[in-house]
Amino acid sequence: MRKVSLVFIVLGLVALFLNVSLAKEPPMDKKGKWGISLSVSGLSNLGIGLYQGGIGVKHCFSDLFVMKAIFGFSVDRTTEKNWSGYTDRIIDQGSYSLNLGPEFHFLRHSKFSPYFYSGYNRRYSSTTYHYSLPESNPTPGQLKEQHRSNSSIGVDTGIGIEYLLSKHFSLSAEYLIGFSYQVNKEERTYIPGPGITERLVMPGSSETTFGARTSSLILTVYF
Repeated sequence: MRKVSLVFIVLGLVALFLNVSLAKEPPMDKKGKWGISLSVSGLSNLGIGLYQGGIGVKHCFSDLFVMKAIFGFSVDRTTEKNWSGYTDRIIDQGSYSLNLGPEFHFLRHSKFSPYFYSGYNRRYSSTTYHYSLPESNPTPGQLKEQHRSNSSIGVDTGIGIEYLLSKHFSLSAEYLIGFSYQVNKEERTYIPGPGITERLVMPGSSETTFGARTSSLILTVYF
């Protein structure tokens, strides 16, 4: 969480610096321009507790119609130290997402450009728990690892506002809600021993979800 807050602060300071430095430039004509976007997003459901960094591309067909694609990703490891003679407890998390769709802007030639977004989403996340065990002679049948994954496909819709800092830079804030179909899987690994199944795949489950999806801060460089 602290890392994400730091990223937001840095992006905000960059935006302020660019705005002050380039304030005298005329408004940007976006028609025909391409943009490279860097984003920070917080995923609020689907079992994904991570924040994601992202990179994407935009193409402005006009000042009011923009097509974009953003690929988000995150990796995190938490280690809990244990006493002598036992392994550490480790939690590995990872996720990726792909968002593709159009932005419909409401204002032309304005520094503040509110917009409506609707598009396709594809998401995947996984969490692996490595449990603390005796370093020597662990008991057969003890749970060693537990791997959980969630994958989903669906559609998002939401609103955002883009602030044009100059002819080449913009900063956007965006909030989305979405509808998706999600599949959940789980796999467990045990200490092997006589009559013990070392790896067990649990029955999967699926569900349909609708609700708050993600909020994002996006810095775009146009060329």
